[in-house]
Amino acid sequence: MTKLTEEQITSRHTLGRMLFISGIVCLLLGLYVSVFMIPDMIRTMSGPQSVTLEEASQIASAERTYVSIVDGRWHCDTLSYVEGFSTIHLRHGTLEEEIKLTEIFYTSDAQDIVVYVTLSGELDCDDIAGQSPSGDLFTMYADTRQELTNDARLVRYIEADTFLELCGFCGQDNSLIGAIFGIIFVLSGMGLIVFGRNLKNTSNG
Repeated sequence: MTKLTEEQITSRHTLGRMLFISGIVCLLLGLYVSVFMIPDMIRTMSGPQSVTLEEASQIASAERTYVSIVDGRWHCDTLSYVEGFSTIHLRHGTLEEEIKLTEIFYTSDAQDIVVYVTLSGELDCDDIAGQSPSGDLFTMYADTRQELTNDARLVRYIEADTFLELCGFCGQDNSLIGAIFGIIFVLSGMGLIVFGRNLKNTSNG
């Protein structure tokens, strides 16, 4: 066997250490993402629960419920496009994510139930006409309601009894993609840790 030079040993040891550290970072990142996404994936596996707006107002809480609303109407004149960072509220905490989304209000015919819907990407009314809002439903957060009030976007719904939020880009597909990425990072991290450790041991040997 060819004996390694001192320079080769040092190079292998440095590379092994870098791979080991990179593996730990990937593993921790994968575990962090998995903790958020795998429970959500399991929760949404059976598909959305079909509900009316009245039923939605009764089941909505701080906990997210995966639903598809079967009645009501879009208010196209409230549609707006937003690009930037958003806080996503998940069961185990919150995530800051850079997103591009469309915001629009969806209400009952009497406008006593108001749903603030966020959808992924830049959409117009033609894109969502005839579609039912589908995603994670929850009671409107106090800070969201205050922000919408400050922007005068809730003025027209001042007589409404119930204010809800629906995350249209949350759901089965989003959770599945997140869970897959989490698992990939975990496996990649474990592989880098093992390979980096073996490389360090070889250089030490």
